[in-house]
Amino acid sequence: RSALMQDIYKAIGRVAPQDVTVLVLGESGTGKELVARAIYHYSRRSAGPFLAINCAAIPEPLLESELFGHEKGAFTGADRRRVGKFEQCSGGTLFLDEIGDMTPLTQTKILRVLQDQQFERVGGNETIRTDVRLIAATNRDLERLIASGQFRGDLYYRLNVYTIKLPPLRDRADDLPLLVGYFLKRFSRELGKDVGSIAPEALDILLRHPWPGNLRELQSVLKQALLQATGPVLLPEFLPASARGEGRAHSGTASNAPLTTADLARFIDERLESGSRDLHAEWLALTERHLLAHVLRHTGNNLSQAARVLGINRATLRTRLG
Repeated sequence: RSALMQDIYKAIGRVAPQDVTVLVLGESGTGKELVARAIYHYSRRSAGPFLAINCAAIPEPLLESELFGHEKGAFTGADRRRVGKFEQCSGGTLFLDEIGDMTPLTQTKILRVLQDQQFERVGGNETIRTDVRLIAATNRDLERLIASGQFRGDLYYRLNVYTIKLPPLRDRADDLPLLVGYFLKRFSRELGKDVGSIAPEALDILLRHPWPGNLRELQSVLKQALLQATGPVLLPEFLPASARGEGRAHSGTASNAPLTTADLARFIDERLESGSRDLHAEWLALTERHLLAHVLRHTGNNLSQAARVLGINRATLRTRLG
């Protein structure tokens, strides 16, 4: 419904039939893989394979083998030949998520595939030809990475043939009621619930939430709410505390605003006066949410960097964000 998303749909329609590389930009959780799948679905390669790989989720020594394959004996544990994603995906579309987290060595090999559509398996000498359409995505500022020497400029220009920038959920207020309705119907069916609508008060709460985790966070919030629901309407009390704003120091403090000592003391007093029986958990939820928001702002919403700063792994960070 929103003008921002109407522009995205038009962009997908324009580029899908063209056999060009596409770069999808956006914060974590905005639906970059969904866009890639839509481009594939409406492309001339829709009868071919679609494979997706998260470059940040695979250790660098394994990523090269995952992408290009390896020969038997190429390294310890390589007891047989492995066919990589570029070979498996010939005639189809390969989606590389978090491409901004690739090391320079792997970037060089990706550049060669884009230029020549050929490569060698790890530990091999045979040149293998392929025919792959590449769609790449990242939540990082690639131009800044180029300036700092962390990303190849020539690869960026190869990827940047056509760019689609996804807006964060907080900028899509017009879409939120439709998204809530869609996910309620879908998750109610999956969870065996008979919830057909959301109360206006509950929807108002969701509209006021800043959604740092975007669509991924929205899905998590609705699943949690459905598990608590006891009737056909999703009420405010079924929403998790993080979405209801419980744990905010006071009603005038945004969930991602800096906390002061006075804010923290006020929060404790308010929860004590309300008769809280779960104050420790509420305190942890408050402080963790602000910590995660602050670190993500510092890292430009880069999950891999934020996880390193926090001393937790990326999967744990995704879970904490909802």
